[in-house]
This record gives sequence, structure tokens and C-alpha cells, in this order.
Amino acid sequence: MQNKSRDVDLLLAELQDFRGGIADTSTLIYLERLELLSLVAQSFCLFIIPQVATEYGATPAGTLLLTAVPSGPADTVLCQAAQMLGQPVLSEDRQILRAARARHLPFYNTLMIILALCAQGDLALAAYEDIRRGLLVFARYGPQVIAVGDAVFQALRQSLTDCDS
Repeated sequence: MQNKSRDVDLLLAELQDFRGGIADTSTLIYLERLELLSLVAQSFCLFIIPQVATEYGATPAGTLLLTAVPSGPADTVLCQAAQMLGQPVLSEDRQILRAARARHLPFYNTLMIILALCAQGDLALAAYEDIRRGLLVFARYGPQVIAVGDAVFQALRQSLTDCDS
């Protein structure tokens, strides 16, 4: 149990320091559906590769298009670009997240990005549960991913309560 608590504390610390990353099409779509893409692009540095811009159909306002990237499939180039720039991978795609893990790259999904907004004070903690509920309507997260998000939320709420005391 202590290791799980330690892991949650480490993840919360990462989210408090989160500055952005290389976004995949899936994450852009999720953020757009939640009407948070603009806020995330204002709060963090969101890079996208040309392949993602093509898949998404545009370069969303506030994102930074990387033009000096290799050609190839988006899934492959996304991790290559993240590694070249030393940036986390932002994706919902299990294959991309596995590739990021294999390259020892940090990676985050939309749930974690929302928690980062809360951790950094860019989104009210009170808004989290409604947004989480909306996300879980269409996100295909397994129970373990949801449990980690819930544990991070509880740790964040506790840390803010401790600060108020």
C-alpha cells in the first residue's frame, strides 16, 4: 500500500510540474469534446506533428506545429519527435503509450492532463468530477487507469485541504 501511495504522490508531483508535450490526434479530439482544448493550449505547450494536424484536420489554435520531423506514420513519428525534443507523449492510444514506455518517455492521457490543470490551479477542483464523468462517457479507459486518476484526485484534494489548515 505504501508503494501505491508513493507512486500516486510522484504522479501528482509530475502533474504539478507538467508543462505540455507532443499531442496525438486522440487527445486533441478528447479535449475538444470536453471543450478544454483551448484552455489546455493556453495553459501548456502543446506540440503537434504534421501527421497529427492532417488526421485532426487542422492545427488547433494555441498549438505549435513541428515541421522538422521525419516522414512516416503518425504513431511512429509522434514518439520520435517526443524523444528528439525531450517532451512527454500525450495520447489515448494504447499502442502509442506502449511505444512511449518502451522508449522510456513520459506519457499522459487526457485524464492526467485534466488533473494537471487542477493541480496547477488552471481548472477549479470542483469542476473535475463533472469533467471526469463526461470524459468517461466516450473514453475507453480500463478500470486501472480510472483508479489511478481517482487516487491522484484524492491526493490532490487532500494536499489542498492540508494547505488550507
